[in-house]
Amino acid sequence: MSTKNPFGIEDDGKTAGLLSYFFVLGWSMAYFAFHQNEKTSLSSYQLRQTLLLYISYVAIRYGLSLFFGMIGLPTGIFSLYYFIVPVNLGFIVLWIIGLNGAINGEKKPIPLFGQQAQNIFSI
Repeated sequence: MSTKNPFGIEDDGKTAGLLSYFFVLGWSMAYFAFHQNEKTSLSSYQLRQTLLLYISYVAIRYGLSLFFGMIGLPTGIFSLYYFIVPVNLGFIVLWIIGLNGAINGEKKPIPLFGQQAQNIFSI
């Protein structure tokens, strides 16, 4: 199934899925430029999945900083750095798994977030 969007690009939902993996600007472009005109199940799936991934990343990353900053952990040998690096690496791995699914045009859920995103953001 091919559709036309305002840019004149033939699309089956794969373009929106790929764009959604490039944080705020990419997700916004995927949603407003591609998904709004022609909604496909693949683009809906990837947009929901990346939305929960990004919301979770921001909440966990900055929530950790706020929490450990309040208890005074960023000083001394137990630096906040040792907690943030594994969180960042974990989300990078999840991002790569999701991007790989989008590149292949599959509805492959991201571990930990994929299935929950489909339930939370279902329309």
